[in-house]
Amino acid sequence: MGGTADQQRRDAEREAERIRSLLRQHGGRDYDPSREEDHYEGGFEVSVGKSGGPHSVGGFHIDPLRVWPPKMRQHAETLTAHGYQVEVRDYFDGEILAVTPPAPRPRGAWLRKLFRG
Repeated sequence: MGGTADQQRRDAEREAERIRSLLRQHGGRDYDPSREEDHYEGGFEVSVGKSGGPHSVGGFHIDPLRVWPPKMRQHAETLTAHGYQVEVRDYFDGEILAVTPPAPRPRGAWLRKLFRG
């Protein structure tokens, strides 16, 4: 039983690292609390989703006017363009992007489609 839970944890950690890498490739950087104390400057943190839940991408202050900082919007658009589902969640100290990875494609589906049509 522990093997399955360990594998799920490893898979979730790998997915969180893919999200970090994707955001870094598209202009993001790791969150620096000393730099972003007053306002959001584009840094992010990714925490691993638990039990198959969404990963959290944080580092965004609450905006009562609902005008996302440009980098937060860019991060959401980048993730969405790569197949992730993105939802904004409010917490007491900021807003978090809840990121759900795309569903895995069945292996060989492209090959079956090629020979079917």
